[in-house]
Amino acid sequence: MRSAALSGIMIILLGPVSAFAVQINEEPFVPQSPVALAQGGSAIANTQGFNSFFYNPAGFSRGSGGFTVLSSDSWIYSRPDLLISQIAQNIAGAQTSASLINFINSQVTTGGIGAGSSLGVGYVGDGFGLGAVFILDSSLFGPTLLGVTGDLTATLGFIGGLSIPFDLGGGMKVHVGADIRPMIRIHTPISNSNALSILTALTSGGDVGAALSSAATVYGSAIGLDLGAIAELGWFSVGLSIRDLGGTQFNYSSNSFGSVTGNLASFGGFPPGSSPTNTYVIPMDVGVGFSFHPDLGRTSYFFDPSISFDMRNIFGAIDGTADFWTLLHAGTEIRLMNVVTFRGGVDQGYLTIGGGVKLLIFDWNMAIFTQELGAHLGDRPESGMTFSLDLRI
Repeated sequence: MRSAALSGIMIILLGPVSAFAVQINEEPFVPQSPVALAQGGSAIANTQGFNSFFYNPAGFSRGSGGFTVLSSDSWIYSRPDLLISQIAQNIAGAQTSASLINFINSQVTTGGIGAGSSLGVGYVGDGFGLGAVFILDSSLFGPTLLGVTGDLTATLGFIGGLSIPFDLGGGMKVHVGADIRPMIRIHTPISNSNALSILTALTSGGDVGAALSSAATVYGSAIGLDLGAIAELGWFSVGLSIRDLGGTQFNYSSNSFGSVTGNLASFGGFPPGSSPTNTYVIPMDVGVGFSFHPDLGRTSYFFDPSISFDMRNIFGAIDGTADFWTLLHAGTEIRLMNVVTFRGGVDQGYLTIGGGVKLLIFDWNMAIFTQELGAHLGDRPESGMTFSLDLRI
């Protein structure tokens, strides 16, 4: 009787809290890498080197080791053909306020418009991975230009991990890896009024920072855990990746964007703030991958092809929060003389294409992509271009 009464009291006391608390799904800690995106986002079974930090820690013990002095990615969310046309109009002096507003309207209502970048440094090799990466991502989207909202996220993450290879005989080798990822994040959901102020500033040359000053912002830290495995047998590889094991929850405080950025600039730290009602979690992502990389002997120096295929967010498909087609990622890569690379793929039903050039310690890559941000194919396809410049020794 006492336990029943106590349970009843707890339900009454906690009922109002649980009624208003909502889980907000945070962005995963992954930059828009042109190497992966050009191949349709497939990377679980073929990853190695620096990209192992974001797709599969089992890649820490694959390939030759190396130190990435700088990994720099920059991306724009917009239909590439319309963006290039708008840039050309601006260069030619033919751009008007009306044409700019029409361009922004077309992008906002068909997936979104935005930009982002990442900077990183790290060492991957001999089974170890140690790095630090800063990722900034932003977007504006909505059913109409007047109904626009958006999101701004800045994250500093530190990654440390280990991968151990096991030789099982018969030509089979299995890599098993794990990493831990402490993160500091500032997340600003952009309300309709703030978004309209930003658009006004963009079209009139105003101060975007001032337009964001009053926006409610959450900030704090979290620790993510990732697990992975890759089995290699001859030309074939099969991978398993578990990102953000159990879901990575942020310990956030809340204040205005102006207060957060002002305090960081003046004192190098976050201001005091209130505790938000909602919980903010990067959902766990379980994926499997397959890769086919034939060894063509001496010919591989001149022509080195590979094919990869991933299924990610498997739990999302099981619980009905994601459509089956949004799980699928497939692509191919062809290297010529270990200098020029061509890539292509299908990302959640949308075509992707890209390539790169590697000269000495410089590795330049680009991709044109479309990815699905909704639960079903066609809900909210977001297109864009991404570029990277890496320096590796």
